[in-house]
Formats: sequence, C-alpha cells, structure tokens
Amino acid sequence: MAQWIIHPSWKKSLVERQYYHKGDNTVMSETGWRWGSFEVETEDENVPKISAGDNLWDCGYDVELIETWDGCWDSQDLDGCDEETQQLLEEYFEEGNSVYDLEEQDWIQGDSEMIIDCDPIFERVDGPNAGKKYDTDGNEVIEGEE
Repeated sequence: MAQWIIHPSWKKSLVERQYYHKGDNTVMSETGWRWGSFEVETEDENVPKISAGDNLWDCGYDVELIETWDGCWDSQDLDGCDEETQQLLEEYFEEGNSVYDLEEQDWIQGDSEMIIDCDPIFERVDGPNAGKKYDTDGNEVIEGEE
C-alpha cells in the first residue's frame, strides 16, 4: 500500500459542484478553486489511476479532502428548474442569499462532485520515495517542470 497527496498541475483547475433538489427542480452550485490537495491510498506502489476530468469523489478510490484555497468563481446553474422557480431563485440570489441558505427553504442537498480539470500530480507521502512527485503515467516530476 502507498499513500499519496493529489495536487492539480495547473491553477484554477478544481471544480466543486453541489446539487440541491426540491421536488422536480435541481440547482447546481459550482465553485472553482485555484489550488487544493487531497489524500488517497493505493493497494500497490503505483500512482492512482486518476486523470484530468475525473470526479475525485467517484474515481474508484477513497479520496479525502485536505484543503482547497483561493476560490476564484462561484455560480449557480438553474437550468434544472422550471421557469417559475428560476425567476424566484434569481431574485433570491440577487437579494444576497447564498446557495447554502437553500436548505432553510426546504431544498435538500444531494450529491457533490470535485472535478480535477487538469493532469494531477501525485506526491508520495510514505516509503522510501516520500516527497517525490509523479505524473499520471508514473514518471517522476522534477520540481519546476510541473
């Protein structure tokens, strides 16, 4: 077994999506993060099979968030709502309410996604290669060449 930290190789490449539901209506909230890191464990010594575009919460590994920082955008997609609900929500958000306030309006938080929208860098945490970084093919990445 091996422990790894996952980093994006490019800034502004982590996309967090949260879905909220009320009846037949769905709101998707999206936050873009400049940087972040995640922890994962593999059954062998090989880098995890995670690549650009993968949802870290549903990639076949138990990925844990360490941190995200420097949010660079925040938006709501109301396309999953009927016209009347879209209008109500547009006013609701214009009044300064947050998507996190929707639960007070009987919306239910559903699934979430964390998309790594670039090639990940895998940093080995344990063993003799601790501190070394690798690309998705298992090639060592030299500092400054990321």
